[in-house]
Amino acid sequence: MNTIPDALADVERAFLHLEFSIKLMCYAEADHIDREKFDTDVTLLLEPDNFGFPASTFQSLDSLVLPARANVGVSFGVSAIVLDAAFEAAGISRKPESNAPADLLRTLVFMIRCAFAHNPAMPCWKVQGPYLRTLTLLLEGKGISVNLSQLHGAPFDYKDIGGLATWYRIRRAAERLINDT
Repeated sequence: MNTIPDALADVERAFLHLEFSIKLMCYAEADHIDREKFDTDVTLLLEPDNFGFPASTFQSLDSLVLPARANVGVSFGVSAIVLDAAFEAAGISRKPESNAPADLLRTLVFMIRCAFAHNPAMPCWKVQGPYLRTLTLLLEGKGISVNLSQLHGAPFDYKDIGGLATWYRIRRAAERLINDT
């Protein structure tokens, strides 16, 4: 079982990876990647077998931008899974029917985690039972309201939770809650 410091270190690494992915995506979208230098043959010398990737995979701008955007989604999903695991490490259980701010935060993180855990390549909201409700939270002076009952089965969209800036507010609130246990 992860300790709280280990779990929070995992959260830090996951969000660092998300930041890297976002910056890489922005770099790709701005066409700052030298495709000629980037898109060369790569051979990994591994035991027991070598493994390689051929050149000419990333010739067009879209061939770089689309995987970079997908990488942001995967990184976002990992950050949700790791943040949920940090709640578990802290012994903060889910109480989906509660209206206490800490429980609403815990429920929202769990629901986001579920959207990505079932299919990280195409995350969809999976909302059932007591989770079919509206979650309203105040995070750093900004309100957020997520009507989970309308999201079941829908593809995850960052706008559903108020965007990426809100995700970072959720992270900070979660870390404060975990540190206070």
